[in-house]
Amino acid sequence: MREVKAATGSVKKRFRRGRGIASGAGKTSGRGHRGQKCRSGYSRRPFSEGGQTPLYRRLPKRQVNTRVNRKIYNVINLDVLQALADENVKLVDMDVLIETGVIKSVEDWGLKVLGDGELNKAITVKAQAFSETAKEAIEKAGGKVELI
Repeated sequence: MREVKAATGSVKKRFRRGRGIASGAGKTSGRGHRGQKCRSGYSRRPFSEGGQTPLYRRLPKRQVNTRVNRKIYNVINLDVLQALADENVKLVDMDVLIETGVIKSVEDWGLKVLGDGELNKAITVKAQAFSETAKEAIEKAGGKVELI
C-alpha cells in the first residue's frame, strides 16, 4: 500500500528563534534592540501612531452629502420654445428636443422648463417640471402645459 505524502519542498520546517547567534535569529530573536516592540507581552493597538495625531483625527468629519438625492433635469427656457414655435412645431417633448439637437441626452429626472424669454405662439409642452413663470407664459400664449 502506498503512503500519501506532501510534495517535496511544499512543507517547511518551523523556524526556531532564539537558538544562538549562528541560527540568524539568536540573541534578540529578530526583535531588534530595546524599545516597546522588543518587550514580551507587547501588542500594537490598531491605528496607533505613537504620539502623532492619528489619521482619524486629522481628517475632517464627514458631512451629509445631499448630492446623492438631487434631481437632475435637462433645462430649457421659453426662448428655445419660441424658436421651435417659429419652425411650426406644435408639440414639444424630450424626443423633439433630442431630434432638433437642443438636448443631447436624457437625464434621470427628465425635462424642466424655465421662464427666461418670451413666448408668442400657442404650443403644447410635455415636461416633468415647470417653473411658475414658464407655466403662466405658456398658458398666456394659448398653449398647454402637460406634466409627465
